[in-house]
Amino acid sequence: MLNLGLEFLVDEVIPLIKAEVARELAERGYSQSRIAKVLGVTQPMVNRLMNQYDYYLERARKLNLLSLVINISKAVVEMIINDHYDEASRYIMSTLLLDLASLRLCDAHRMVKADIPTNCNVCSIVIMPRDAVVMNVEEAIRILEANPEVSLLVPGVLMNIAEAIPNPRDPSDVAAVPGRIDKVEGRVKAWNPPTYGASSHLAMILIGISHSDPSTRAVASVKWGSDVEEAIKSLGWSMVKTSGSMKPTEEEIIGRVISAYVASKPKVIVDIGGYGIEPITYVFGNNAVEVALNIVSLAKEVAKLTKTSK
Repeated sequence: MLNLGLEFLVDEVIPLIKAEVARELAERGYSQSRIAKVLGVTQPMVNRLMNQYDYYLERARKLNLLSLVINISKAVVEMIINDHYDEASRYIMSTLLLDLASLRLCDAHRMVKADIPTNCNVCSIVIMPRDAVVMNVEEAIRILEANPEVSLLVPGVLMNIAEAIPNPRDPSDVAAVPGRIDKVEGRVKAWNPPTYGASSHLAMILIGISHSDPSTRAVASVKWGSDVEEAIKSLGWSMVKTSGSMKPTEEEIIGRVISAYVASKPKVIVDIGGYGIEPITYVFGNNAVEVALNIVSLAKEVAKLTKTSK
């Protein structure tokens, strides 16, 4: 019997995402008819998703997909609110297909189809366009550029954000922003569109952690300071600080960031730098869009705390 991963996405995963998106849009004040138009379903279907939300929530928990569903839905809702409908559709499919290709959904699939062999790796041969990762970074850049508070997080060496394909082997498997992301007139601005091989620094970090945690394929580098530390604590994020010699090489910094992540898999790692080397905050996530949304949350918390302290 054929047990195709694509059927699993359509039959099991996408309905969970639609239910979560419908709930979040309803909380934002969207009517059921408006939600139906956005999701491309009928109003009665939206009513069903809303009325049976507890079922979908429990289903996501049972399949160990709740975190995945919530993260994707959160990003999709933000895109919908900003009228990026096509981008939202592409994001859902590119993210899920990348998860299929990296075999992240195998356990959940076997819960639905118990006859799938334990050594099955069919989905790893899914041909996933490398453009999907670039599109994620492009959308991440749009999110960062649309939120002026992000300018508060630009370090002296400028900001960057990167995402890797599943199982990256070298920097050519990681997309980032050439020339990085700067601060211009109170907002951030990417000087160039994302491309593969644009940041060997972030690429080597993602490659280094890929064997320990293949689900974490994205990272961004932002500034460090007492205001950022206070905001991270206020958000309740897990954080690890790392340091070494007073005059570390780039290789040493990359190595200690990788070691710190592999040891505890925190959401944030702070490398305190060294003599003449700026401290940097690294924010990790499953994909670039998720990382960008977290950076926006961090930036807004920094702005709020700064305003409160004045």
